[in-house]
Amino acid sequence: MYKVIIQKNVRYPGHDWDTIIQSISLDGVKPFDLTEAEWEAIYSYVLKLANGDAEFFKRIAGPDCYFDLVCVSDDKEYGILFESEHYFVYRDFEDASLYQKPDSKYITSVGDFYGEPKDAYIDPQEKICITIGCGIILYYLKEPFEDYMYDRNTSQWIETGREGDIEWCDKIEEVTDSYVLVSLEGEEKRKFDINTLEKIPM
Repeated sequence: MYKVIIQKNVRYPGHDWDTIIQSISLDGVKPFDLTEAEWEAIYSYVLKLANGDAEFFKRIAGPDCYFDLVCVSDDKEYGILFESEHYFVYRDFEDASLYQKPDSKYITSVGDFYGEPKDAYIDPQEKICITIGCGIILYYLKEPFEDYMYDRNTSQWIETGREGDIEWCDKIEEVTDSYVLVSLEGEEKRKFDINTLEKIPM
């Protein structure tokens, strides 16, 4: 089944319509941040999109709101950078956020990048999440799941290539038990230790 982007729009007195929630439905499952009444209003449309029977629906009426829905035909085009068994990483402008499956509940921010995050990876054991763009951030998937913030001293994540000699990264090429191979802008590649993000000679 296809993923479905759900955009909830409301209108406050004296204002135009504003988007207040953007959710993702996986396998036709209700996103965590929608009410039962809201889900009931759009469920049949979401199923059509999830089954590939339509590409989008606009201005579907809900309780005191309306919804715009779109079928996700290409994960990265719509901001889904990586998906593991229990999580997915979603790009929203400069932020990379971790969500749980299947109800798309927000867990934490795993990175913030000048420009935007370009790619992500979660290991099969779901112990780490790596995001890249303007440098690399290695986030440890464990409690208390601190939201990523610049210049914070914490054991929740480590980062490299983010200041000074910036590593402008485009794609995670390969991951092993010991290193991650990252493609930089142009044709250059770098190996980084998967536990410390120290550079490894090619």
